[in-house]
Amino acid sequence: MIGPLEDWEKLMASPVAILGGGVSGRGVSALLQRLGWKFRVYDEHGIKLTPAKLRSSSLVVVSPGFRPDHPWLLLARQMKIKVLGELDFASCFTSSPITAITGTNGKTTVATLLHHALSKLGHVTSTAGNIGLPLSQFVAEQVNVKTRILLEVSSFQSRNISYLTPDRGIWTNFAEDHLDYHGTMEDYFLSKLSLLQKCQGEIFVGKSVLTWANRFSLDLPDNVKVISPSRKSSHSFDKEHFLSSYPQRENYALASGYASSLGIPEEEFSIACQDYQAKPHRLTKVHQIDDISFWNDSKATNFDAVIAACKSMRDPIFWIGGGQSKGVMMDEFSRELSQYISKAFVFGEVGEELSAKINACDTPASQCFSLNEALESAFNEANGRVSILLSPGFSSFDQFRNYEERGETFNQCVQELKKRFATSTQELLY
Repeated sequence: MIGPLEDWEKLMASPVAILGGGVSGRGVSALLQRLGWKFRVYDEHGIKLTPAKLRSSSLVVVSPGFRPDHPWLLLARQMKIKVLGELDFASCFTSSPITAITGTNGKTTVATLLHHALSKLGHVTSTAGNIGLPLSQFVAEQVNVKTRILLEVSSFQSRNISYLTPDRGIWTNFAEDHLDYHGTMEDYFLSKLSLLQKCQGEIFVGKSVLTWANRFSLDLPDNVKVISPSRKSSHSFDKEHFLSSYPQRENYALASGYASSLGIPEEEFSIACQDYQAKPHRLTKVHQIDDISFWNDSKATNFDAVIAACKSMRDPIFWIGGGQSKGVMMDEFSRELSQYISKAFVFGEVGEELSAKINACDTPASQCFSLNEALESAFNEANGRVSILLSPGFSSFDQFRNYEERGETFNQCVQELKKRFATSTQELLY
């Protein structure tokens, strides 16, 4: 609960102001309806929040898309009205054990891998947060309070956590990202650290988390266990298995360490992971035309994910990337990327700047005006064994609704190439 019972009842006497009418906002609405608590939804594209409307509200629940300096949030704090994020609010209404999973990359892989393996081993689990249902929606619909909630948490959601107290935590890794929101790497790090500081039990972190903590002269909680990516499995994966690639070995090691804390032998956990398949748009092979392979890694929205994908490729790489800037520096990325790729085909908002920086690193880069043009150009220039890799490194919002739409567009364009190539090959035979 938020506070003593009399404070709780006092809060419920007035409506909640929900900021954001998207997925999180709808989840909060569902939970409030179940609680019989009145509410109003305010959104930039709908009803606007005013001081008079805010004055009649007992509490503000905000969706993660709202920046900390949004005028409505500044107004609420000025009027001394309590502000809670969607996760924080929802956590007050469930007694289920919650495992918080955060990190720059790998959050979804670790959460879905654990859900897959633990379910096979007889544990009742569910994913929520950034994947599955918003936590508020899950709590509103929850039937079994014994369900272990595997909660994927972004840095937007973990900022200023007050009431969410996970029983365990996983912090996969840390790298440059979201500086348009956080401003500095240290603020980004602290946003994730604040979540882990709330964990009551063991916390499993990747080695990069410790590296950055030392860089910022920050202490990690005493209940942290640093997991090495070199952790060996007693049951090896086939070389073509998703979990055998870089950096999935670290994600698997973190998941395995977590499973061990639940009393699950590593051999059993490893066997349960054998038929795990990656979520769509996370470094999956879409098709192959002769010696040219096409890879969809649309979910890679930061530089660290791009480099990891490049390290997984065996053939020369024709890289397709770009999109909407997130305020990160591109010089160092361009230099590192140039070590792994043969040529770049860049599109989107950052296309002109990024292609110039890659060209300056003596790696050829072409600016394209769309994803389809980038794919066509890469295919036309490919000769011999080549991996055409979509691993954008940037947000998708300049040209697409989300990374899923971007990935689906890539898949459709590859299918069109496949049809045209098959037709032209048949024509040559006659």
